[in-house]
Amino acid sequence: MGKTGRSFRRTGLALCTAAVLALVAVGLASCGSTTTSKKSTSTVKTPPGVDSGQAASTTASSTSSTPTGTTSQSTTDATSQSKTPSNSADLVGGRFTVVGATRPTTNKSAISSSAREVPGDYLEIELAIFNTGTNSLADLSEYSFRLTSPGIAADTYADYYGTSGTYGAYVNTNVISGSLLSYSDLSPVTYKVKVGETVSKVFLFYDLNPLTDAPNAGVTKANTNLVIYKASGTDYGTKVAIPLAGYPD
Repeated sequence: MGKTGRSFRRTGLALCTAAVLALVAVGLASCGSTTTSKKSTSTVKTPPGVDSGQAASTTASSTSSTPTGTTSQSTTDATSQSKTPSNSADLVGGRFTVVGATRPTTNKSAISSSAREVPGDYLEIELAIFNTGTNSLADLSEYSFRLTSPGIAADTYADYYGTSGTYGAYVNTNVISGSLLSYSDLSPVTYKVKVGETVSKVFLFYDLNPLTDAPNAGVTKANTNLVIYKASGTDYGTKVAIPLAGYPD
């Protein structure tokens, strides 16, 4: 073969080499395009006017928020709790508030450790007393604390308690009186309350059924009132009533 043949072979080899290089370049461009495409799919798409930093901040905030289920449960628990009323009434410079009214089945909370615990049906009323006056003391010894309910048989108390009226003494057909006691030492409360002072941690303890330890079905919170009566001193004979309806046991 002459020079012309060799020249054609060199030309063909050069063309093949160029073709191979072209194909490699196309392949690399194709790979680069694929990589770029994958990266672009992981980029956060943002609406017009919002940059990617704002979008990332919004996403993080949404992820860290409290789950809806937890919030709903907390709300349900809060609303399921019963609320205790704070019924009160003013009488001759004293504001008497019923903090709580419970119905224990023994007299344990009203006796000393050496006294006999007796089962029964009782009513325990915790009070807070505030002197609303401007220049006079409120003498608690001048007040009588009475309980009235159609289910109370007042004439049966002397049979069990005799002349002691700590837990109930006859006043009227369905009315008994009781002593105001201190939770600290169970002694009768006869304080003189200063203007602006509040006396707390005091209570009344009534036996609702002095003849038996069975529940007194005739007495309910709904039909029972605490009556505070001015038994002596200024404005003798005046009284106020505080309903016990709505207080949970």
